[in-house]
Amino acid sequence: MNKWTNAVIERLESAYQVRFEKEAVLIFLNDAYQNALQLRKDYLGESNPSVAEFLAEFDQTRDLFISQAVDRYASNYNEVEKKIAELKDLNQQFVF
Repeated sequence: MNKWTNAVIERLESAYQVRFEKEAVLIFLNDAYQNALQLRKDYLGESNPSVAEFLAEFDQTRDLFISQAVDRYASNYNEVEKKIAELKDLNQQFVF
Protein backbone atom coordinates (compact mmCIF):
# COMPACT_ATOMS: atom_id res chain seq x y z
CA MET A 1 0.00 0.00 0.00
CA ASN A 2 2.87 2.35 0.70
CA LYS A 3 3.73 2.01 -2.98
CA TRP A 4 0.50 3.82 -3.90
CA THR A 5 0.57 6.40 -1.12
CA ASN A 6 4.19 7.25 -1.87
CA ALA A 7 3.37 7.54 -5.58
CA VAL A 8 0.49 9.92 -4.79
CA ILE A 9 2.75 12.12 -2.66
CA GLU A 10 5.54 12.09 -5.26
CA ARG A 11 3.10 13.27 -7.95
CA LEU A 12 1.78 16.03 -5.69
CA GLU A 13 5.31 17.20 -4.94
CA SER A 14 6.16 17.15 -8.65
CA ALA A 15 3.07 19.23 -9.37
CA TYR A 16 4.10 21.68 -6.68
CA GLN A 17 7.55 22.05 -8.23
CA VAL A 18 6.00 23.13 -11.54
CA ARG A 19 3.09 24.99 -9.93
CA PHE A 20 3.30 27.95 -12.30
CA GLU A 21 2.93 25.77 -15.41
CA LYS A 22 -0.77 24.96 -15.41
CA GLU A 23 -0.66 22.15 -17.97
CA ALA A 24 2.18 20.34 -16.20
CA VAL A 25 0.44 20.72 -12.84
CA LEU A 26 -2.75 19.20 -14.20
CA ILE A 27 -0.83 16.26 -15.67
CA PHE A 28 0.87 15.50 -12.36
CA LEU A 29 -2.40 15.91 -10.47
CA ASN A 30 -4.09 13.52 -12.87
CA ASP A 31 -1.30 10.99 -12.29
CA ALA A 32 -1.76 11.38 -8.52
CA TYR A 33 -5.49 10.86 -8.94
CA GLN A 34 -4.92 7.69 -10.97
CA ASN A 35 -2.69 6.35 -8.18
CA ALA A 36 -5.36 7.25 -5.62
CA LEU A 37 -7.97 5.40 -7.67
CA GLN A 38 -5.76 2.32 -7.65
CA LEU A 39 -5.35 2.66 -3.88
CA ARG A 40 -9.13 2.91 -3.50
CA LYS A 41 -9.64 -0.14 -5.66
CA ASP A 42 -7.07 -2.26 -3.86
CA TYR A 43 -7.59 -1.32 -0.21
CA LEU A 44 -10.78 0.55 0.53
CA GLY A 45 -12.85 -2.61 0.53
CA GLU A 46 -10.90 -3.69 3.61
CA SER A 47 -12.53 -0.89 5.64
CA ASN A 48 -9.14 0.40 6.69
CA PRO A 49 -9.61 3.81 8.36
CA SER A 50 -6.02 4.77 7.55
CA VAL A 51 -6.67 4.44 3.83
CA ALA A 52 -9.95 6.33 4.05
CA GLU A 53 -8.31 9.18 5.95
CA PHE A 54 -5.37 9.34 3.55
CA LEU A 55 -7.71 9.44 0.55
CA ALA A 56 -9.89 12.13 2.12
CA GLU A 57 -6.81 14.28 2.78
CA PHE A 58 -5.60 13.65 -0.76
CA ASP A 59 -8.95 14.76 -2.19
CA GLN A 60 -8.84 18.00 -0.20
CA THR A 61 -5.25 18.67 -1.25
CA ARG A 62 -5.97 17.96 -4.91
CA ASP A 63 -9.06 20.17 -4.92
CA LEU A 64 -7.17 23.05 -3.30
CA PHE A 65 -4.31 22.62 -5.76
CA ILE A 66 -6.64 22.59 -8.77
CA SER A 67 -8.40 25.73 -7.58
CA GLN A 68 -5.05 27.50 -7.35
CA ALA A 69 -3.77 26.13 -10.67
CA VAL A 70 -6.78 27.25 -12.70
CA ASP A 71 -7.13 30.60 -10.96
CA ARG A 72 -5.86 33.30 -13.27
CA TYR A 73 -4.21 35.05 -10.33
CA ALA A 74 -3.27 32.24 -7.97
CA SER A 75 -3.13 33.80 -4.57
CA ASN A 76 -1.28 31.48 -2.30
CA TYR A 77 0.39 28.17 -2.90
CA ASN A 78 1.53 28.08 0.75
CA GLU A 79 -1.71 26.33 1.69
CA VAL A 80 -1.04 23.68 -0.94
CA GLU A 81 2.47 23.19 0.38
CA LYS A 82 1.09 22.78 3.93
CA LYS A 83 -1.49 20.24 2.78
CA ILE A 84 1.18 18.19 1.00
CA ALA A 85 3.30 18.22 4.18
CA GLU A 86 0.27 17.10 6.22
CA LEU A 87 -0.34 14.28 3.77
CA LYS A 88 3.29 13.18 4.07
CA ASP A 89 3.03 13.22 7.86
CA LEU A 90 -0.19 11.23 7.72
CA ASN A 91 1.46 8.69 5.44
CA GLN A 92 4.33 8.26 7.92
CA GLN A 93 2.03 7.96 10.94
CA PHE A 94 -0.06 5.11 9.66
CA VAL A 95 1.08 1.57 9.41
CA PHE A 96 -0.56 0.25 6.29
